[in-house]
Amino acid sequence: MKIKAIVILFCISFTLSSIAEEKWSNKGEVSFQWRRFEDDKTVESEDTGTLVFSRIESQYESGNIKNVFRGFARVDHKDSDRDFMALEDFYLSRFFGGNQDLQVLFGYRLYNWTATEAFHPADVVNSENFDSDLEFFEKLGEPAFEINKFFDWGTLSAFIWPRFENPQFPGNRSRLGFGIDLSRPQSVTGTNQGEDWVLQGGVRLTYTLDDGDLSFHLIHHVDRNFPLVGTTNYVFNPFLNQNIPLDITSLTVNPTPYYFRVTQAGGTLQYAFSNLILKFEGATRIFEDDLEVLTIEGLQAPVDHSEVALGAEYQLPINWGGGDTSVFLEGGGILGTTKEERARLSVFQRDVFLGLRHSFNDIMGSELMLTLIHDLERSNERLYNLSYSRRLSDQWKLKLGVRVYDAPIKGSIARGLENLDGSNHVLMTLTHYF
Repeated sequence: MKIKAIVILFCISFTLSSIAEEKWSNKGEVSFQWRRFEDDKTVESEDTGTLVFSRIESQYESGNIKNVFRGFARVDHKDSDRDFMALEDFYLSRFFGGNQDLQVLFGYRLYNWTATEAFHPADVVNSENFDSDLEFFEKLGEPAFEINKFFDWGTLSAFIWPRFENPQFPGNRSRLGFGIDLSRPQSVTGTNQGEDWVLQGGVRLTYTLDDGDLSFHLIHHVDRNFPLVGTTNYVFNPFLNQNIPLDITSLTVNPTPYYFRVTQAGGTLQYAFSNLILKFEGATRIFEDDLEVLTIEGLQAPVDHSEVALGAEYQLPINWGGGDTSVFLEGGGILGTTKEERARLSVFQRDVFLGLRHSFNDIMGSELMLTLIHDLERSNERLYNLSYSRRLSDQWKLKLGVRVYDAPIKGSIARGLENLDGSNHVLMTLTHYF
């Protein structure tokens, strides 16, 4: 049903562009993506991935009207669980007022509320595809009704999100998954579970400083980042003196991710001092429902907590071979919980990020990126990433990369980055723009 809706919306967009071609801008891309994982000696998993990815974007602007369509589709040659189509942006908007300082918008929206490179406490509106990079998961568009009031000093925005878009999880064959097929994600509202149409909303204020940007937000929505994975179909067994699932497969073979309603207050800050950019991002979360979920670690309920990230980006004053080099340092962590609770909540519960990016400033836009994420609290947990990208022509671009997950399991249950230990892989993406 969703695929049909996307196709219909794209046809409408294409038809409108034909009617008023001079007011439309259209572009897109098609990518061939290949990745090869270190052999895990397991027949069930898929060590090689080969897929075709395509994205189409159309924009229409005329007077006080702006409409946008952007969506993508992905088809994997071997792993059908990676096949997916999604809207990123498909909205209609109109500006009002003599200065066009009031915008009313509705449709699918992709939000970027982050100020940092690796840890993103404030960037929580969109559901995500978890078969992608941990530092910046691929986002899915969310249905939204939005009002923006523009001032000389910034923007005041109000939002209504009427639907919970299900996150996308890797299948049992994916090396970036858990080796099992999760059941369909369920939102929790009071005693109700599995409702997609759930009223959510919030407000956000952005303020432009002389050399930076400041934002604050307050939202009440279904959380997208901290599910409890297990089952609510269980009973207490007095003979065993413990809770047991009524269907054992609902806990061990096809557990369900449960997402709870949460009130979040937070914000971001970026401020530049010459070659140095300081960054801050933070949020406090208070969950509404206390429904307990039976997980492999026992009964659990959502945990109220705060999350912060501090960072700095510094552009070196030395030009090597005519290029520019920037170094990154970030620290992120969860506050207001125990060590055990933090470990269950997030992969990056107390981590530091180090990065180096070198732009060669050549005609082909060559760029080299080297990063390391190191866990400060849990021993021997690191994520290494090396990537190189370069345009081959005006329409073609090549990207090569290596990712290494070094996080051996230290207990009886894998937690955080331990789930991906040994999922080291090389990747290549060849993209054609049109």
